[in-house]
Order: sequence, then C-alpha cells, then structure tokens
Amino acid sequence: KAVRGALVNIPNTLERTYNEVVDRINRQNEDDRKLAWLTLSWVTNAKRPLRPCELTEALAVEPGTNALDLENLPDMETIVSVCAGVVVISEEDDTIRLIHYTIQNYLERIQAREFPDASTQITATCITYLSFDF
Repeated sequence: KAVRGALVNIPNTLERTYNEVVDRINRQNEDDRKLAWLTLSWVTNAKRPLRPCELTEALAVEPGTNALDLENLPDMETIVSVCAGVVVISEEDDTIRLIHYTIQNYLERIQAREFPDASTQITATCITYLSFDF
C-alpha cells in the first residue's frame, strides 16, 4: 500500500521539483537566465541530441550578423550550471541531454509560458548561421 501511494505521488513530486528548477532559473541574473532558457530551448526542440560544440556555436550566434564572434562562445560548465541541474553532458556519446525524459515533457508543456519565442529564435539563429561568410 505504501509503495502504491508513493507511485501515485511521483508525478506530483516531479512537477513540484521541476517547478522549483524553473524558479531557480528565473531567480538568476538576466544574462544567466537568458542563457539557461536559450539552452533549454535548443535542447528541448532539437531533433537529435546536440554535441557541446554545436550547442555553444548555436548559443553564440547573434541574429543579423555575418560571422561567428568567438568571444560569444559560452563555456560548457557555465551552460550546465545555469540550467539548474537539468542538463548534462553524456560521456557515452558526447552530447548534451536533459537528465530525464520527464523534464522534456515538462519543458514542452511550459514552453509557451517560459520561452514562447523558442522556435522563432532557433529559426533566426539557423538562418543567420547559414548566411555566415565562412
């Protein structure tokens, strides 16, 4: 009976835990908060897991520019840190992942509220990157 009760409460506990993560992200300074939500936008919306170099380049792109400014490349430790523990680097295949599939579902549910312009930002970043003068 106790196990069944615990299993019933898991979704509520996860929801509460993820709400606390969102609160921690939103309490950060503006730059860290923006980096966290942009990172989570990419990781949540990517069609496949991104490698660290792919994510850092995507995060460094400034829409409307014609070249990648290497000074804008964020450090992976910083990226992981500002995401409040929900993003990890998989050592198996060197990709950035969410810690659990349930956080993916949660982020998809709250995307309209917390990072509503994710698709637009990702599209602008991709178009800018494709137009770079390499």
